[in-house]
Amino acid sequence: MEELKTRRTVGKQQFTRAENGLRNLLEKGGGLEDTLQRKFDNLCSKWQALQDAHDIYVAQPVEGMDTVAEEAWIGELEERFNAIEADADAALQKFKVKAEQEDERPVTGKEHSGHLQLERLKLEKFDGNLRNYPGFKDRFNLYIKPICPKSQLPFILRQHLETHVRDEVENVEDDMACLWERLDLKYANHTKFIAIILSDLESTSKGDAKAALKLINTVEKAYNDLRKIGAAQEMANATIIAMIKKKFPDEMRLDWVATIADKGEEDSATLFSMLLKFLLKWRQMIECDNQVIKQQEKRSGVTYFAGEKPGGRQREHRNSETCWLHEDMKNHPIWKCNTFRAMTQEEKLGLVIRNKACKACLEVRCKGAENPEICERNFKCNVDRCGKPHNSLLHL
Repeated sequence: MEELKTRRTVGKQQFTRAENGLRNLLEKGGGLEDTLQRKFDNLCSKWQALQDAHDIYVAQPVEGMDTVAEEAWIGELEERFNAIEADADAALQKFKVKAEQEDERPVTGKEHSGHLQLERLKLEKFDGNLRNYPGFKDRFNLYIKPICPKSQLPFILRQHLETHVRDEVENVEDDMACLWERLDLKYANHTKFIAIILSDLESTSKGDAKAALKLINTVEKAYNDLRKIGAAQEMANATIIAMIKKKFPDEMRLDWVATIADKGEEDSATLFSMLLKFLLKWRQMIECDNQVIKQQEKRSGVTYFAGEKPGGRQREHRNSETCWLHEDMKNHPIWKCNTFRAMTQEEKLGLVIRNKACKACLEVRCKGAENPEICERNFKCNVDRCGKPHNSLLHL
């Protein structure tokens, strides 16, 4: 308990330093927008870490703990965070208003004379789907807002809403701030977003390279969507990190363990930042691996598999413990190869036949290469209780 209490105390100290740094900047006039945003994001990170430490501490009550006092302790800090958050939001809003005023200028005919006229930008209508809202708002402000007179923006925004969504803001005055506030209230709800993200993560499968790539895409999209609605810190919590890790393929999971093994205890925000970099590394590895195979096929003019020479001759006496696809990487067998796992069933079967391997155990030197019924390892497919003499990776 003392260790947990110490961790919470350190969290408060870090939060206070971040708070003082942001407060000093605000009192001096806010500084540069990027600096203000960076200091505010840092404060949000420290606040999240402090809440995590407090929740863990009070979740293990001991005799004599005053729960009322503990709630008052975190309540006072929450009031401090809410107060400075409001001040920071107001300062950032001033930057946005200033940018709008600078960007708003009439479009003259001279600017268009002598230039090819491009088709007017088209933006899809927002259909009420929460997952589409961050991207819609971001693209509207990026592409539509700069080319339209400020006085027409409320009308144009309404025209980019599907009928049932437009009805929800029908009674809102024609003011962009009021319109976005009403839409944000319903479609930028942090709690609902997290629930959707958790559902998306739960639905991803665990296994091959395709599944890993889908998981990476899901995490990156969730983070970017939350960032667009000012809630990126919501991703940095232990529950979501644990769920993401649970979906890692075995090789990826071991790499993650090795990555954080010497880091000691890290707060959730720091850990999630490390996780994003880790996922980016694995994305590059998977995409690079796939690109190598495609380049081999393009150079030969036909589709062939590693283990088969471009001239068509089979490589003889393959060592079954060497991956057929990565001849220079003798550290994994074919059944552990992520590239092999990502292939279609037809491609996998073709590769097995070309390398004269057993369809059951995928061993080259197994007698089952001639007839999987006599596989030396007696492998049977365990997908949906199939039980046939073929490897589960070849199940159709």
